[in-house]
Amino acid sequence: MTTLLTIILLALALDRWLPDRGGFRLWAWYSDWAESIEERFNGGMRSQGVAALLLAVVPVGVVVLLASYVLGQIAGVLAFGFAVVVLYFCVDLHRLGQLSQAVAAALEAGNVPEAAARLKEMTGKDTVETTSAGVAHATVEAVLRQCNMLAVAPLFWFLWLGPFGVMLQRMVAVLDRLWGNRTPQFAEFGWAAARLDDLLNWVPARITALSYAVMGSFEDALHCWRKRAGMWSDINSGPLLASGLGALHLDNCEDTAEQDAYGNTSIPPAALPGAVDVRRALALVWRVMLFWLAIGILMVGAHLAGFITR
Repeated sequence: MTTLLTIILLALALDRWLPDRGGFRLWAWYSDWAESIEERFNGGMRSQGVAALLLAVVPVGVVVLLASYVLGQIAGVLAFGFAVVVLYFCVDLHRLGQLSQAVAAALEAGNVPEAAARLKEMTGKDTVETTSAGVAHATVEAVLRQCNMLAVAPLFWFLWLGPFGVMLQRMVAVLDRLWGNRTPQFAEFGWAAARLDDLLNWVPARITALSYAVMGSFEDALHCWRKRAGMWSDINSGPLLASGLGALHLDNCEDTAEQDAYGNTSIPPAALPGAVDVRRALALVWRVMLFWLAIGILMVGAHLAGFITR
């Protein structure tokens, strides 16, 4: 338990102090590779999507498993260092914070196009929002989603399956972002990636949603979660956004949600959001991370004191 917490703290510290990863753009490379696989396999069939998913995930997963085993056999410290490095490349809280702050700063300066550009950099997708309030609301939603994808889910799978688990989660998240769009090009081909991403994030998303409630407005978050979670076609975005927006008092849970042809849901906000709400969402993310780190430290302390023996 102490070893796991030490690995997590070291990985988060590296993410904070060396956010550029030494210029090694692992996930940019992986995205390029995934796109090349899609170009060769995408014939509009689910079976092709399954084959592409296996080709994109299995080789890297096998390498990570073998590396963990071999390094562990040579010396425990090598396996420890490998775990730190893998987790370091899979969590990305610093980038989330930087881009969120950049959006907020652009909105405060009245530069909506710049804010939209930073939002696109954060999500990897174009935004249709053209107003300050629209960009702010979309950014808040992106922050709430990415807290789970870039922090809670990686840590969850690292605790369960080690370096292999966290690498699997991030690879599938990238594939879902690239292939999981509900467009004619990916409707069938991206089905397997989208479903596997849903599966891997089902538990972490609900842990994150509950954390938003604990560290925000608890009653409002749970009320919105109960009323709103089913409004999203994405089974994990529902709890994350309903709870997160409720915790921030940004969702009028009594209004009716609207959904477009691709399953994207828009919620009438309780008030027009702005740059301050982007910063509030980011602050909620940091409170959630500190909350779980504090629990981890308490558990390690209890273990060292003999209250927890396993």
